[in-house]
Amino acid sequence: MKTLLVLARGDLKSFHTINGQSIFQDLPFKTVLLVDRGNQKQLAQLAGNLELVTVRWSDEDALKQTVAQLHQQHQFCGVATVDESNVSLAAELRAQLNLTGMQPAQAEWFRDKVKMKAQLQPFNIRVPLFCECQDKAQVTAILKQFGQIVIKPRAGFGSKQVTFVSHPQELDAWYQENSNEIQHYEAEEFIDGQLFHVNALVIDGQTRLTAAAAYLPGMSNVDFSAGTPFVSVIVEDEQLRNRLIAFSDQVNQAFELQNGVTHLECFVTEKQEIVFCEVGLRPGGGGIVWMIESQYGINYSQAVIALEANEAQLIAQPIDKPNNLSGLIGIRSNLSGFITQTAQNDDFSDEQIRLKHIAVDVGNFKAASAHCTDFLGLFIFDALNHAHFEQTWRSINEKFQEKLILNCI
Repeated sequence: MKTLLVLARGDLKSFHTINGQSIFQDLPFKTVLLVDRGNQKQLAQLAGNLELVTVRWSDEDALKQTVAQLHQQHQFCGVATVDESNVSLAAELRAQLNLTGMQPAQAEWFRDKVKMKAQLQPFNIRVPLFCECQDKAQVTAILKQFGQIVIKPRAGFGSKQVTFVSHPQELDAWYQENSNEIQHYEAEEFIDGQLFHVNALVIDGQTRLTAAAAYLPGMSNVDFSAGTPFVSVIVEDEQLRNRLIAFSDQVNQAFELQNGVTHLECFVTEKQEIVFCEVGLRPGGGGIVWMIESQYGINYSQAVIALEANEAQLIAQPIDKPNNLSGLIGIRSNLSGFITQTAQNDDFSDEQIRLKHIAVDVGNFKAASAHCTDFLGLFIFDALNHAHFEQTWRSINEKFQEKLILNCI
């Protein structure tokens, strides 16, 4: 029996399907999970033919030695991860063990935002004007040209440390505050448009499924500091959906992707121009995997595991004509305090709610949302159409807020 190595970061629920089943259950191969001490106990609850090995992610040299020893024992068939922070490490381990799959140079296109956009430019894919922050004169010129820029970590994820700058004084302040880490950042023109995410499943260079979805304005990944909910829905407009799918195909072809799952984010401007934002080589976070599963019947995390084990035949065919419109809402807060009252799962009994997860309990201290998927509660639900989706997410949010009492400090 062959064995797959999986770099497993994250909490227990991220390794479950929408119905609560382990993504490793009933697989026709063994899986070795690398875990850290923080999640070892909970991930031990996962069903499947699993072996858990505890590592320290911060000590990559020791980790690579451990993997080499494990490879002598198991002769791994592949290396998989569904976590953004381990994409580069997974590629390095494939190279170390001489395994097929994405190698380090190609993986960098998906991790380094400067290399990412530079790779796309020859393919006439619209990307924002960008530069490395080490070139302050060029950053200043872009700010002067467009009136607003976005500064991002080159290898960041989850919208952490993303800064919007509109004035030269703000830019000077940013440089002073980040003087020791300038080389880790890039700047780009601010694109005024609605943000979408386009999630592709590619097998042997062919797209099996692409799920295009909208972030609601003011409720996207970058809006967590305002405390607004995180709200997304599958695109209903067929013409727009087809344009987004074609754009995703262009990006994946430019990155020479043969097998994998991508999470592309792009803007659609008022003039209906599609502009690249960034792309990750992993399933979307914040419930997006389950929203896609609800709509199309394929769990993207499960698909990644099958692909890296060279078992693509395990991946189901997508639902061709879904009868529903799937969406999600993640409740966030910009306040910190102790939870003195909160909603319970039983408060949400609508049959159209496919998944509900209350992340806080009475007596818990909850810090203000520090990243885009820092939720108090998450709900995946089906709707009849976009109007019904709007009604449903607002109803869920209203009921949750009515039940929530946060003793702020």
